[in-house]
Amino acid sequence: MISGFRNPPWADLARVLRRWLGASPARHVRFSEADRAVITAQGKALMLLATMLHARGVMDMEEFAGTLGVFSVVVAEDNAAEGDILAVWAGLMKDGR
Repeated sequence: MISGFRNPPWADLARVLRRWLGASPARHVRFSEADRAVITAQGKALMLLATMLHARGVMDMEEFAGTLGVFSVVVAEDNAAEGDILAVWAGLMKDGR
């Protein structure tokens, strides 16, 4: 943590993934297979959108990922699981996967 700000969501992707999968002792979130399918499909749609914006010169993938990462922090204030899901996708986009 720097100057009171939370580290970017992709700073420790393994920690986020563990929390997202419910391995955190503080929160036990378990997703059904259907939930995982929806999360994966929506993440792929985000990747498609980011790719199209990049291809048209509107926004590069890293900027989109950074914006999504900031958004994930805002969302996490109301719903930690949703924020974690968005953070995971931001991290994957930033890593170029």
